[in-house]
Amino acid sequence: MRKNRWLVLGISGSSVLFFLNVLLAFRDSTVVEWGKRVVIREVAVFKDKGTVVEVGGTVLRSSGKYGAQYGRLLKLKTGEWLAAYTVSLTNGYQRDANGGLELEVAKSADEGRTWQSVGRIKDPGRDLDNAQMIQRKDGAILLACRSVRWQESYKLPVYFSDDQGGNWKLLSEIDRHEGGVGELGNPDQGVYEPHMVFLDDGRIAVMYANEKYAKLNPGYSQIISQKISDDNGSSWGKEIKVVYDDNHRSSRPGMPVWTRMKNGKFMVVYEICGPEKCNIYYKISEDGIQWPKGFGNQIPEQLGGPYLFSLNDGRLLVTSNKSNMSVSNDFGKTWQLINSAWDKTLWPSIYQINEKEVGVVNSVPREIGGNNIQVRFGKIMK
Repeated sequence: MRKNRWLVLGISGSSVLFFLNVLLAFRDSTVVEWGKRVVIREVAVFKDKGTVVEVGGTVLRSSGKYGAQYGRLLKLKTGEWLAAYTVSLTNGYQRDANGGLELEVAKSADEGRTWQSVGRIKDPGRDLDNAQMIQRKDGAILLACRSVRWQESYKLPVYFSDDQGGNWKLLSEIDRHEGGVGELGNPDQGVYEPHMVFLDDGRIAVMYANEKYAKLNPGYSQIISQKISDDNGSSWGKEIKVVYDDNHRSSRPGMPVWTRMKNGKFMVVYEICGPEKCNIYYKISEDGIQWPKGFGNQIPEQLGGPYLFSLNDGRLLVTSNKSNMSVSNDFGKTWQLINSAWDKTLWPSIYQINEKEVGVVNSVPREIGGNNIQVRFGKIMK
């Protein structure tokens, strides 16, 4: 009788089994049990609200509610952790020739429970943002970021530290686009959001969002580009176009984050803004160099600013500015929504703290304005 009922509905036995498996998966979806939240960096709001004044010999700064944003972590070979994030501690380069957003680096020796600021990177007269770090086999740390003067100068510098993040020196430049004041605007024609990964042969590869083609004819509003370094980040090779589509030139693939999966293949996730409304997509490569053409495949229920992490057991976790979290147990063939670490996210990132624990870093909004950098820890359940 039950079998005939399904046949009347026009559903085969194999389809029934599929839907039952889906229902069971969603019923048993607690992959991580979320717990403690820790503040990595809290930047005080400046005392004045727009005017630079001097009171008793103290200059009160004007751009005071930014706080800290865009946190990214790195686990060192020593077991310690570094955090890099963007801070606003000056009036900004438009009011102060030596001003601009800066990058700060903090260190934790207790798996992220407490943090201490250890270093700062400045590029006077420019805004730094989008930090991301890796550690070379020789122990040196590389930090890639964007450095901009809006609508006139865009660079992707790589900084080098040989003392675990305390001091930084400029090592190389991934890409740049230079023009006169206002020449690279309407639309912007910049380069942003570098993300470095080691290839199987030990070389460092980087992906980034690239608007340099925006005013070419025919051009692209934005694409995702890749370059490879044969000398540990001291120089970078020719550009490889990773995500673009000749039939969708107004689309804006960007914010790439990629990793080597446990099966040896590479996956990159990214947003596609414009007509695709900042939905999240992914591609898979056998070697991290040759990538399929087109826009790839969409990850459901994710939107803007994605982050991807491959757990030690092979599962993939993805989150984004939509504040959802997705897991894949089959290297991206299917995705399932799971319990999320945060109700509201801005530029989140994911890390495996130890075998039993993950952490999700977030730019958390404050009642006083701006954001601080926090990490929320979660126990891996299965």
